Amino acid sequence: MQCGRRVVCLKCRSLSTRSELQPRIHALNPLFEADALDIAPDGDVLIPAEDIKSFRVPNCIKCGGILKPDVIFFGDNVPRPIVNFVFKKVDECDAVLVAGSSLYVYSGYRFVARAHDQNKPIAIVNIGTTRADHLASLKIDARLGNLLPQIEVDYLLCQTREPASTDRS
Repeated sequence: MQCGRRVVCLKCRSLSTRSELQPRIHALNPLFEADALDIAPDGDVLIPAEDIKSFRVPNCIKCGGILKPDVIFFGDNVPRPIVNFVFKKVDECDAVLVAGSSLYVYSGYRFVARAHDQNKPIAIVNIGTTRADHLASLKIDARLGNLLPQIEVDYLLCQTREPASTDRS
């Protein structure tokens, strides 16, 4: 189960998949239809209040508790096992890529600081300054939505091109 597709109960910590929850949401809200006015870069949507005031949210089937996506929201504490896991990955890696984060929250910055302490190259792709710009070996000031598709295209072109001849006779 991928984290972004899991739902966790805040009371009993029970996990379920988002796809298991969807039929329950639909059963509670069979007539619900809403059009988003705007979609933010982080996936948040702006829906008019009148469209959501009657929306019913299912509770945990085990304990009746409140459900939320199993992700770490801005301002949440990162659980210690996740911090330890990421520190281990930083220790094992050759370089660090920061993609689309200002790193102004310590929970992310600490991993970049650790990589810097280990003299590992750090590349940052973000719009504007970040807390770790002074630690970066490479800083690209760009929108990820524009840059990442180009990287994929360049990679695919490299994979399909025939190698240049090295025969110099």
